[in-house]
Amino acid sequence: MHMLRERRQWFNPQRGQAGKKQDRPPCEPDRSGSTESEESEAEYFMNPKVSVIIPTYNRSADVQNAINSVLCQTFTDLEVVVVDDGSSDDTGKILQKTYGDRIRYCFQTNQGLSAALNKGLAEARGEWVAFLDSDDLWEKEKLEWQFKALEQFGPRCGACYTDVRFFNYPETRTMFELAEEKDRHEGTMGVSTNVLKLVVSPGGAGMVVCICSVLARADLVRRSGEFDTNLRFGMDSDFLFRLARLTEFCYVNRPLVLVDRSPGENRHVGASSEWNKLEFVLRQTQIRLEKFQRSEGLPPKLRKLILGGLGKVHSGLTNCHLEAGEYGKAREALSRAAQLDLTFNIAVKWLLTWISPRLALRAVQQHQQRTRDIVPFV
Repeated sequence: MHMLRERRQWFNPQRGQAGKKQDRPPCEPDRSGSTESEESEAEYFMNPKVSVIIPTYNRSADVQNAINSVLCQTFTDLEVVVVDDGSSDDTGKILQKTYGDRIRYCFQTNQGLSAALNKGLAEARGEWVAFLDSDDLWEKEKLEWQFKALEQFGPRCGACYTDVRFFNYPETRTMFELAEEKDRHEGTMGVSTNVLKLVVSPGGAGMVVCICSVLARADLVRRSGEFDTNLRFGMDSDFLFRLARLTEFCYVNRPLVLVDRSPGENRHVGASSEWNKLEFVLRQTQIRLEKFQRSEGLPPKLRKLILGGLGKVHSGLTNCHLEAGEYGKAREALSRAAQLDLTFNIAVKWLLTWISPRLALRAVQQHQQRTRDIVPFV
């Protein structure tokens, strides 16, 4: 954490170097000069290259760190759109006092993360759109590196993502380093050939494409459709799945985003507190994967991966039912898992749930104990 504190020192909106207007930090605009300069200045802020959308809820302190990390980007042709999803901690007053017109602040009654992101998209004026959670941070060269990649790989890529590092969490490997060997990213920059696969299974080793690292063309974002307000978990993977069906993604093999992974009970507040409940996460994942399953024109390998993911979801629901003593529901869920993706482990668990549900539960708990360090985290 000492390194993190040092890194945050340059997340100061008052820092920056003087220079050309396009190189000027947005945290300290140069408003001196003639009327012509003022008109040019107005056009500069009305037509930014990038709109950065930051949804927030009762994080008046954390969101300032997030905002500062955007305002101090080396790429400065941007706007910051903060969508306050009904905070009760004076977020609006604090941000207005701290930033004034350096950010665009929007308040809405509490409607959930998807609705807040959709509000941000509706307000965004940039040619490109990026997203940042209010408790996460960007390294100052994040956007600069992404535009380098997008320039290199041309119009074939309408989106770009970067590697991600965690803080407030013991895992020292980055998202790219956690990827399975066959999904490793080579070189400093490149084009990803398997984004759809990665967002279908975003947990654990598949958790490579993080929405807080994505920069995408605004027209493609709008064509892909809004965030699904019926989803309260995994809405980012659902959104990225639709976006990845419209364009290829390039990547920057540098950890240019810092993602907070402090205990879930500290991060998941309000409506998001349900994210701490395993059954809720599994049910939401089921809804998302079933949406993917209904998509037309998917490659057979991807469809098989979706079915396998659904099988794992129903196997996980079996565990929840066993722990609750709901043995009939456990057998029903496990039968569904076997229909979707019959594996040796599923077959053994299915047999145990019929012979001795308590023995099945003990086996599940022992397996969870052995694998607790590699279970996907949210």
